[in-house]
Amino acid sequence: MSAIANVGVTGLGVIGKPIALRLLNAGFEVAVFDIRAEPVRELAAAGARACASSMEVAACSELVISLVFDNAQTDDVVFGARGIIHALRPGSIFATGSTLGPAPVQRIASALSAQDCATLDMPITGGYLAAADGKLVLMIGGAAATLERARGVFESFAHVILHTGDIGSGQVAKLAHQLVMGLNIVALLEGLALGTAGGVDIAALKQVLGDGLANSRVLQIWSEMGPRWKSMLAPAAPGAPLPNLRKDLHTALEIARMLDVALPVATAASCIADAGCATGHDNPLL
Repeated sequence: MSAIANVGVTGLGVIGKPIALRLLNAGFEVAVFDIRAEPVRELAAAGARACASSMEVAACSELVISLVFDNAQTDDVVFGARGIIHALRPGSIFATGSTLGPAPVQRIASALSAQDCATLDMPITGGYLAAADGKLVLMIGGAAATLERARGVFESFAHVILHTGDIGSGQVAKLAHQLVMGLNIVALLEGLALGTAGGVDIAALKQVLGDGLANSRVLQIWSEMGPRWKSMLAPAAPGAPLPNLRKDLHTALEIARMLDVALPVATAASCIADAGCATGHDNPLL
């Protein structure tokens, strides 16, 4: 089978837009769609084909990458009135980079398989800084042969591409990652709050943590990402969508209950985050 040349991206947020730009710069023909017109216009000016729906993206793509927020949006991308399921050609690949949990991607894979289309469960970590630099990490569930066919596309925006097993396994790997990262953020804030309250200079404290066993990637990029992460721990308005960090903790705990895995520390951290009372989240000095 020939190499993939036509790639679609639906969902052009903080990860989707830089991924689409990197695909263009790598020489792929790229079709894009988002419910917001602005990123579509920007990418069209950079050479992408602007589409009016996910269905239109699918009609001109061998590989469609979905980077929307949650299960509801993913369902609309796939099964909606203008979803990809109405236009994907046999032999095409659908890859979802959203963190959804294993069951939703397994359901999608089953539906698309009936149309002779493959699915890759492709959660992403690294954030928007890594997306722009092509340094994302992908944890991919699905057929190894399908991954190999798409690998050249993924290499344009990711520097680590890991095959985790069957469909759904990438989701579980991402949720385990998000759980550890979320606990790291909450713990780092508590450590910084304790140290500074005790009179330790904040720069010296960060160096102590960075040079000791408490070092972490979260600490290393705290100056860039800390304000964003702290905002995700702030109290949310009633009915507002949960920020990614808290949404993923909820999903991880749901999967843990299904698998009968006790996660007492993660449960406590999720409750603290949901209550908007994480220590230090509102302290601009930390």
